[in-house]
Amino acid sequence: MATAAVLSPTHVFAPEIQGNQTLPAWKVPATTQESLDWVSLETIDLNDLDSDDPAVRASLISRSKHALSVDGFLYVVGTGVTQETIERQLAITQHIIKGIADEEKAGYTAKLSEGSYRGHKPKGIWSREGVVDNIEHYNFESPSFDGNIDQHPPSLRPFLPEIQAFADYTYNHIVRKILEIISLVLELPPGALWKLHSQDGVIGDSCQRYMGYHPRSQEDEEKTKNIWSKGHTDYNTISLLFSQPIAALQILTPNNEWKWVQHHDGAVVVNVADALDFLTGGVLKATRHRVIRPPTDQSDITRLILIHFARARGALVLNPLYESPIVKRDGVHAFQDRIDAGERAPTQAEWLAERIKRTGYEEYTEHKKPGEGRVQERVLGRQVDYYV
Repeated sequence: MATAAVLSPTHVFAPEIQGNQTLPAWKVPATTQESLDWVSLETIDLNDLDSDDPAVRASLISRSKHALSVDGFLYVVGTGVTQETIERQLAITQHIIKGIADEEKAGYTAKLSEGSYRGHKPKGIWSREGVVDNIEHYNFESPSFDGNIDQHPPSLRPFLPEIQAFADYTYNHIVRKILEIISLVLELPPGALWKLHSQDGVIGDSCQRYMGYHPRSQEDEEKTKNIWSKGHTDYNTISLLFSQPIAALQILTPNNEWKWVQHHDGAVVVNVADALDFLTGGVLKATRHRVIRPPTDQSDITRLILIHFARARGALVLNPLYESPIVKRDGVHAFQDRIDAGERAPTQAEWLAERIKRTGYEEYTEHKKPGEGRVQERVLGRQVDYYV
């Protein structure tokens, strides 16, 4: 099926997920007035994929290839999602993070030690330099929408239809179309990468996250050098962050400089994650990124965000896609040491579970204090870099 046939126009999509449940509105924060060192990222429009002009399509593929192979990040517009919809979803995020009591959420905690994010991750379960983390999120996977509402806090249940519709659209339309572009970048058939992602359930094996970063005291910021989430790569294929005004995300550029990612109304910030890096033999780069304390004029606001983590089928072995001429020519197997030892590469599910289990409990080969730079650990035979 052509992508145009499954990408609903905005006027059809928005009413499907616009709920009737009353919630306090999410107040759009003002953008920072501070002068920050913004990173320059490519912007692509999903509508260009359906252009009748070959030059437009060629430019789309060329620009996407450069962005994903050099920066590992880009902005995506033309998603068919209205600002009204984003603000409603962020109002739901606000409700989950700030409106539902911690005591109510306590019975729905994600099984992180078993390698699963599904459910609630409370703040304060990880610690560094005596400072507990300020990260909270609630994660939805396909089983989250199986009709068993008892798996969710009572105060969340009225919003499940909206959450499901938004997650469904994000995965089956936006993610699908982005994967079509990336397939063409790799000189593969348009549906090649989508076929590596499950179509079972609402969002296959992927994850829709509603997330909040809580403000911290100045004392805690000094101890942690303002780092809220260390420099890391994601564990999936591609990640989608719906842009919002609070500046906190930074990426590590090819010049080894941390630069801020700027907010753009209506855009989705998309990045290559580990699994796509492995599948392309490193041709497309999983770029390290981090979250730090927002600028002073935004630092006292809870940073509420929407993220979608697209994941390949759990059983997919993460070998390079040598059927791609580009990967065959330039790709390098990420798990060659395992292959040489007579083992296979890990699957998406194995890599994901191992990374989740280690998050917050990494076993670095050396100790460094916050702000001192790169540290490493071995994960399933692969060296993983972080920036603390």
